[in-house]
Amino acid sequence: MYEIIISKSAAKFISNLPKGYKNKIREAFVSLIENPYSYPYKKIRREINLYRIRIGNYRILYEVDKDNKRIAILKIDKREKVYE
Repeated sequence: MYEIIISKSAAKFISNLPKGYKNKIREAFVSLIENPYSYPYKKIRREINLYRIRIGNYRILYEVDKDNKRIAILKIDKREKVYE
C-alpha cells in the first residue's frame, strides 16, 4: 500500500469542486493507494516518475516514489491549465 501526499494547491482545488467530482477523485485516490498503476493513467513524456489521470475535464498530476511507497499529488486542474 502506498501513502498519498496531497499538495496544498491540489487540496484547495478539490475543496472547490462539485460533490460528484470530489467523489470520483476520492475513488481514484483509493485505487492509487493500492496500486499507482491500476487506474487508467498515462506517463508524462520526458519525465521520470510523473503520471496523469483524467477525470472528466480535470487532470491529476502525480509522482510515484517506489522506494518509500509514496504518491505525491502535485496538481489538479482543468486540462488546459494543469500542464503550465
